[in-house]
Amino acid sequence: MSPIRPSAVLWDFDGTLVDTEEVWIQTEIEVMARYGVAWSYEQGVALCGASGPATMRAMLAEASVQLGEPLHVEPDEFWSQIADDVRHHLETKGPPWLPGVQELVAELSARNTPMAVVSASPPELLDAGLRHLPPGTFSTVVSGPEMPRGKPAPDAYLMAAERLGIEAFDCIVVEDSLPGTAAGRASGAVVIAVPGMVPLPTAPGQVNLDTLAGLTADDLSRIWHEVRASG
Repeated sequence: MSPIRPSAVLWDFDGTLVDTEEVWIQTEIEVMARYGVAWSYEQGVALCGASGPATMRAMLAEASVQLGEPLHVEPDEFWSQIADDVRHHLETKGPPWLPGVQELVAELSARNTPMAVVSASPPELLDAGLRHLPPGTFSTVVSGPEMPRGKPAPDAYLMAAERLGIEAFDCIVVEDSLPGTAAGRASGAVVIAVPGMVPLPTAPGQVNLDTLAGLTADDLSRIWHEVRASG
């Protein structure tokens, strides 16, 4: 009997499991304003899916341009202000799950399909959202500080698959961003792309969907086999 595929599902967090991209962008705008720096919604959208360090560097560079000198704040302190505000939002208001996520995660969990979260967000923020799911829903979590290289490098997805004891080739990655989908494909996994704030082009090894609403575990198996059959 052939093994069931996918052997595991590896999930991005922001914009894939939970609709936090808007929260991140509004928080970036508010934190920059504390320092007298304007940060636009469009600038935030352009960085969706980027790693924390990459986002921080872009924001600090913009602050230096507008102020005519470097921002007088330690980079780690600056980033902590943003991440802490987003975490507080999740803790007080609960995670805004995207359509279909809770149902699909519950079905996969009931089938004992291993799952992981792979996100550039800090572990405290991820915990603030994932604690609302039954314990053990995700077998492992790879957070930003653990990533040898951020997305679009495949390192974090390869790390998650290794922790699960499964080849990335046998996994499905679910993503919403350009860096994330590129990382998933580079890892060798089949990628399901659900575009959020930024349109995503099609690519070999990737299936684009408008939403996860109504998607089932059997659909994931069908998608994995169809992509593999297409070469």
